[in-house]
Amino acid sequence: MEIGRKNWTSRNEYPSYGYPMTPAILRTENRRLEAQVAELREEKKALEQQKHSLLVELETTKRELTLKLQEAEAKLKDLIRRIHGPSSEKIDLKQHLLALESVEADQQIAAVVQPEPAPIPEAPKARVKRGPRRPAPANLPVERLVHDLPEAQKLDPQTGEPLVKIREEITEEIDYRPSRFVRVQHVVPVFASPTKSCAPVQAKLERVIPQSGVGTGLLAHIVISKYADHVPLYRIEQIAARQGVTLERSKMSKYVEQVALLLTGVKNQLEQRLLQSGYVQCDETPVKVLDPERPGAARHAWLWVRHAPTAQTILFDFDPTRKQEVPLGLFPPDWRGVIQSDGYQVYENLAAQRPGITSLRCWAHARRKWVEAVDNGGQTVAHVLALIARLYQVEAEARGKPFAQREALRCDRSQILLAQIKSKMLQAQVSALPASKVGEACAYALKRWDELTRYAEPGFGHVEIDDNPIENGIRPSALGKRNWLFIGHPEAGWKSATIYSILGTCKLLKLNPEAYLTWVLPKLASGTNQSAGLLPHDYIELFKEPPKSAVS
Repeated sequence: MEIGRKNWTSRNEYPSYGYPMTPAILRTENRRLEAQVAELREEKKALEQQKHSLLVELETTKRELTLKLQEAEAKLKDLIRRIHGPSSEKIDLKQHLLALESVEADQQIAAVVQPEPAPIPEAPKARVKRGPRRPAPANLPVERLVHDLPEAQKLDPQTGEPLVKIREEITEEIDYRPSRFVRVQHVVPVFASPTKSCAPVQAKLERVIPQSGVGTGLLAHIVISKYADHVPLYRIEQIAARQGVTLERSKMSKYVEQVALLLTGVKNQLEQRLLQSGYVQCDETPVKVLDPERPGAARHAWLWVRHAPTAQTILFDFDPTRKQEVPLGLFPPDWRGVIQSDGYQVYENLAAQRPGITSLRCWAHARRKWVEAVDNGGQTVAHVLALIARLYQVEAEARGKPFAQREALRCDRSQILLAQIKSKMLQAQVSALPASKVGEACAYALKRWDELTRYAEPGFGHVEIDDNPIENGIRPSALGKRNWLFIGHPEAGWKSATIYSILGTCKLLKLNPEAYLTWVLPKLASGTNQSAGLLPHDYIELFKEPPKSAVS
């Protein structure tokens, strides 16, 4: 045995194996242990990879949940603002000015030589001015109430001689007398020959609704009360009952239908006027209608609205659906012109299918997306909103000018602002998450950029920057359906559409609709549906100036 070598055959050296450890066995055992260590290392590596994957997945999930939380918080803030905040989308002017200063500084650094529009002047602080009281309107009837002295006080206390009136002091005030019903007796004299050589003759009695027992003024009052003042028929019934007059809801509903039938010809004439203008703004608003297949249940139908700013005409059409076929039927196949709308896809499809139609979009809808992103967008949103504010400043300066001057002003100033807005949006889109408010605002505007900027191109001086006028025209129907809640039957929707068309056009013309209806209904009833020359525009031309009052 060599010195220094252990006795491998001794069992006492390796008591745990129970058998002699030869070098071959030891090498085999070492290889087995090394294999186990390698296997453990692989398992450790796999576990580390699994851990890394889980960490990456957890981080991704965390980011997604954080994004969803931010999106939910933004929606909650937006909902709270819609419910409790002001309905206006105005932004603080100082915030706009601060953003504009930053934009101009960036432009100076980039050495971009462009004509600078005039800066937005800071709004002056409102001052309370208490001027003289406005005089009462001259068209109101005058009632004189004389507050006289008793006869005993009209004597001189010293001499007992009667006092002499030297002047009158008149104090005017506007008062109100409740509307009153009157009984109108239509007296028709009958003439006959004393010799009975001819049949008796008499004047023809023209009535809007024969054998109804109601006059033109009452019919106009019922229609105006429901569709302009948003008073349901059952409330009109209650108001009349307080004055001892019975007006049944079922009969008033029939009166409304008869009035709508008479006004159908006027609406058709208004539609021709609208289509001939060549520029139409389109929108739609939902309205509830009772479903005849499910008694007591209501479903959504739609009022499709068309507005011609240059023709001062607005039209409503009722349809149970919001399908693409509806606007296709509102415009003849050979119609050529400009359609301005929001981002609803059916209008884009309409322009794609009709080569003669040019599509425009609404800057108010694009701006609204950026207003919703104010809380989370920071300075980027302020920059974009500030530039959009300058677009509207240009429009304020151009309002009321001839179309050629509006076109020149837009080409000179608006196109520069639009290029700056697009640059800011492209920069914001790179860093913004697609699901964020800023990302949605960028995607909405950039997807429709050609249609949004077309209004500033040559040849479009007659179009508007947005379709806010049509939304203002829709507002009365939105207020009304909160009160009368629903349309009673799908086949009755045309009545509301017809009457809203007439009243909406009267509103555009600042015309008293009750005066117009009182004038036009007898003519329609006696003219066998001849509506030529009976439009609200004709009424104004006939009387030269509209009555002072108008529906708000």
